[in-house]
Amino acid sequence: MTRRARRILFIISATIFLFVGYIAVLYAQGYKYSFSDGRFTRTGAIYLKSNTDAKIYINDRLVGTTSFLGNTFSKSGLLPKQYAVRVIRDGYTSWQKKVTVQEGFVSDFENVLILPESEDETSKIIAEIDSSLYPTQTPSPSISLLKSPTPTPKPAQTPYLKPAPSLEPYYIKNKILYHVISDKPEIITKNVSSFILDDDESRIAWWNENNELWVMWLKDTDYQPHHKQGDIELITRFSTRIKNIAWFRGNNHIVVDSLGYKIVELDTRGGINIIKL
Repeated sequence: MTRRARRILFIISATIFLFVGYIAVLYAQGYKYSFSDGRFTRTGAIYLKSNTDAKIYINDRLVGTTSFLGNTFSKSGLLPKQYAVRVIRDGYTSWQKKVTVQEGFVSDFENVLILPESEDETSKIIAEIDSSLYPTQTPSPSISLLKSPTPTPKPAQTPYLKPAPSLEPYYIKNKILYHVISDKPEIITKNVSSFILDDDESRIAWWNENNELWVMWLKDTDYQPHHKQGDIELITRFSTRIKNIAWFRGNNHIVVDSLGYKIVELDTRGGINIIKL
């Protein structure tokens, strides 16, 4: 081999080495080549945390399951775009969203809720909801549809009286929701039927005569979806009359009594999951 040929071979080898090394560095830093954009793009990730173990599908492809400890799942190295994500477990309701992945960011969903669909478990959930929505009433008639009750002497019942829509420093007057600040009432919104405040007073929810469910954040959140104090968001609107609402297992879901019980998640990113009982 001549000296010139060796020199050319060395230059080609060095060029290939530098190019491959450059690609390796890009991939190590979380970059991938996007054929649609024609360039290297920094990737993102999806993180999920479910209330139980389940299978995870992305764009209809099984990509894994939640971990045994913590029921979490993460998928990194995703090109920035929208993905169809589903959380599935046999015998349970499903959870699904259109998740938008952004460059260099993790799309975080820490409050995935799926519930068992068996008759026995559903009756337990309904009883749990009854105690939250109507704490002084007898169990909902919907439970009797699941199991035939054993005849027992009927006790005297005290009619359920809905509490006055007032919970300091919030109250309703003439269908207007007020917030008292320094002894001065300030209007939050109008046309309010009733409202609920969560246990740690971080958000307040209400519904109106248009059967709309609204939430106002009373504190900044340090998790996704990020909200600032004072943010107000329309969660969803029902086609049937809302009778009552209550928080369900924390402050990230609300159960609504509207032609049956419906558990609504408050995270509206990529669509809302509503579990119907």
